Amino acid sequence: MMNMIYLDYAATTPVHPLVLNAFKRAALKFPGNPNSGHALGLDSSREIAKSLKRMRLALGLSIKYELTPTSGASESNNLALKGIAFLSGNQGKRIITTAFEHSSITASANYLAKLGYIIEIAPSDSHGRVDVNALDAMIKDDTILVSICSINSEIGMRQPIDEIKTMLKKHRHVLFHVDATQSVGKEQIDLNGIDLISLTAHKMFGIKGVGLLISHERVHLIPIIHGGHSTTLARRGTPATELILSMEKALHLALMNLVNNYQHVVAINRYAREKLEHVEGVIINSTLDDLPHILNFSLIGKSSRDAVNYFSSHDICISNHTACESDIDLSSGVYALTGDRQRAISSIRLSFSYLTTTSEIDQSIEVVREYMS
Repeated sequence: MMNMIYLDYAATTPVHPLVLNAFKRAALKFPGNPNSGHALGLDSSREIAKSLKRMRLALGLSIKYELTPTSGASESNNLALKGIAFLSGNQGKRIITTAFEHSSITASANYLAKLGYIIEIAPSDSHGRVDVNALDAMIKDDTILVSICSINSEIGMRQPIDEIKTMLKKHRHVLFHVDATQSVGKEQIDLNGIDLISLTAHKMFGIKGVGLLISHERVHLIPIIHGGHSTTLARRGTPATELILSMEKALHLALMNLVNNYQHVVAINRYAREKLEHVEGVIINSTLDDLPHILNFSLIGKSSRDAVNYFSSHDICISNHTACESDIDLSSGVYALTGDRQRAISSIRLSFSYLTTTSEIDQSIEVVREYMS
């Protein structure tokens, strides 16, 4: 990234050199199509199966879970919502989600609404966290799915996933999907007891273009991509051997250094927060209870898109919303949280990793001061 200051790790992370090595090694050692019946194809197929098993074990999941490689979290989210909806339409058409989901969830839900599915938004408290008791009261006999992200990617608020899992045990007809994209590889999260889990490699120093949809054995999905044989029935097409094996390396590295990396990011977040609190016109939207990797704040009286351009002109990479909605002026997440249009229009996001330094924060806060003066 040369001399650029990069503070957009929630959008994507640079690829770790060891992940690139794993990709190259897999490309050279396993060139065969995993769907082919010859020796090279069978070698690739077996290696993918072993890699998926190792990732399942690394995530602490039992043999009751199946890992389906996808092109990333957006595809995984689409497959989770549409795959369940198309299969369960005769049982019910009610799906519950939140106002703080990634655009791939929101867009999928809106698409299903046009097909006659009922999409409901779970109530949340003043910090954006789902009210579990209110969610419980919303569930009806025709509710088929609850889809709630573990971490909101704009503000960083954590959802009470463990409490929701416990509550849903008494509603066995309802499946639970969690977009864990911003959690896996960054903080400890217990994925057991969740029916469907989405994640992607490029949020944890892996390569773009590969992710997973993890599903419990009680889940059956209608594929949204049809074609020839693949690793599972849920998603067809030629498995990307190199990407899958490189994702395993990225996951291994992230989990191996999870505690130390997390502590570093906590310190960086607190350092940045303390600096920002002394800048006039800045309102911090993220709380201390949110994921420390994300710090969202509003520059009152300014445009978030103009702010991103101003920072970029000073060789600093930040974002206004999620990368998938960067061309939208208003932050739907901040607006849903605060109800304040000015804060939503002027909000920006700094996102950190173990690579972030206090020097980078100092330079970035100085640019904030200049921009607000």
